[in-house]
Order: sequence, then C-alpha cells, then structure tokens
Amino acid sequence: MMIGNLNTYDYPPFRPPNEASSTLIRITRGCPWNRCTFCAMYKQIKFKTKALKEVRNDVLKAREIYGVSDTIFLGDSDNLVHKALPEIIAFIRETFPEARRVTSYARAKTILYRKMEFLTAVRKAGLERIHIGLESGDAVTLEKLCKGANPQEMIKAGQKARKAGFEVSFYVLIGAGGKERWKEHATNSAKVLNAAGADFIRLRTLTIQHGTPLDKKLEKGEFTITPPLEKLKEVKLFVENLDLEDCFLASDHLTNYLWAGNSIIYRGIAGSLPSDKDKMLQTVNKAIDFVESSGLVIKDSNQLYREGIISYL
Repeated sequence: MMIGNLNTYDYPPFRPPNEASSTLIRITRGCPWNRCTFCAMYKQIKFKTKALKEVRNDVLKAREIYGVSDTIFLGDSDNLVHKALPEIIAFIRETFPEARRVTSYARAKTILYRKMEFLTAVRKAGLERIHIGLESGDAVTLEKLCKGANPQEMIKAGQKARKAGFEVSFYVLIGAGGKERWKEHATNSAKVLNAAGADFIRLRTLTIQHGTPLDKKLEKGEFTITPPLEKLKEVKLFVENLDLEDCFLASDHLTNYLWAGNSIIYRGIAGSLPSDKDKMLQTVNKAIDFVESSGLVIKDSNQLYREGIISYL
C-alpha cells in the first residue's frame, strides 16, 4: 500500500521485494540522479521533494486508513536529500509506534554529501536501514552504467552509513559487466563489499528494458548480454571472493531465475555469510553442472522479457 496524493502516482510503486507488505509513504518523487543507463524507473518524472506538511498529512492518512503497520518503506529513490527527513522520521515513529522497521533507498553520493550529524539525526529519529544500489564494484562497469559514483566512493558511503548506525543493504546487478567483463565485475564487486561492509546483499540480474540507454547500446552492438552459464559462473566467482561477517545474501527477485522450457532450474541463492557460503556455492555449482550437461535451451529474464512473457520488472 502506498500513501499520498494519488494524482501524482503515475507509475507502479517501487520498493524492495522484502518490503512488499510494508506501508509505503512517499517523501520524494522520482530520482535526483536519474541517469543510470539500465534503469527505466523514473525516466519520465521530474524529481521533487514533498513539503513537510504534505508528508505529515500522508502519514496521518495512512494511520487512519490502515491502522497499525509492522514495517514502513519510504519512497521514492533517495530520501536523504530531504532536509526535513529527521522530523519526518520522528513523526512517522510517533504516529506508528508499533512499527518495528522503517527503511529507505539512498544514493552513495548523497550519503557522502550529508554531514555525519544529519545522518545520525536521521538514524536517531528511527530510520533503521538504507538500501544502496552498488550494482557493480568494477570501475569500468560503473562508468558504463552511469552510476555517478566510483568504487572508492561506494566503499566510503557504506562505511559512513554503517558508522552512523544504519543497517546497509547493497544491491549487486548480476550481468552488469556484460559478457566481456563478467569476471572483473564479480571480483571487484566482492572487493568493494568486503571493504565497505554490508548487513545485506541483494542480487538482481540485469534485464535490459525497452527504451533505456542500455537498450540502445545493445541494439548498436555496444553491449553484449552475459549468457546464462556465464551468469552462474559470475555468481560463483562473486561469492567465492566475499569475506564478510554477519551478512545475509539474498536473490529475492524474479530476474535471478533461470528456465529450461517451462521449468525453473535455478532460483538464485540465499544464506548467511560466512556460515552458509559453502551451501550457496553448492547450489550454484549444481546449476552450472545442469546447464553444461543437459543440452537444453536455458533462458533468463532478458530472453523472457523480449519474448513478452515477462512484461514488467
């Protein structure tokens, strides 16, 4: 559920899959960066921050309509840009005292821009977790994705967010390096996460959507999609190079699936690091063995999207 002026909701509400049951309260509209070549989420929306009064009204309306809420997620893409965020979080906590979690997306560059006093004020007010789109720890890949941050900035942002007391959830985009750089993408992404620290890692598989800048590069032959077998090997290499304590890795998205005919032969991996590392690698190795030996046509989310079987991601 998402609360706010319904006339401004000109697209589906974007939120992490683990926030599917959360009350969604919109603090900003769109994305202040909005240049990533792979992203189709906010391309037609001009970024704006909502006025504090409007947000307060939305929070009260959410309480009136839905009553209690166990978890709350703030939209849209980078709420740390909102100057009144500490006040907003405090009001949400006052209105929903029973909520066990309040979370939000955030850009690495915004974390670096914000003074530690602001970040700690937001955390003290009651924002527990922030979701950061790392996508890749490979400098070449980040530049091609037009993320607006380099690996060292990603590391510093993660370290700063954790120092401020936040739980940090990083997203890694499997296939982001393309067929040519899947090894560099895997190893360098693990290096960045090892240095930055992470409470959660969430894997997504790059699925190139129509009309995005990356789709145009694909049409021109300037990008080659990583084949399913290499994607599995990329995941294996990535996990092998992770050296993190007390971190949960999840593949909680449809794009991570692989199909053979109508059957799903791989649903991704999930587990705690380091205790479940071997188990996750066994799952990936099993999938690699199947793809290499079955002789079947293996399809990923890119192929199903272009065949029209998957229409929205």
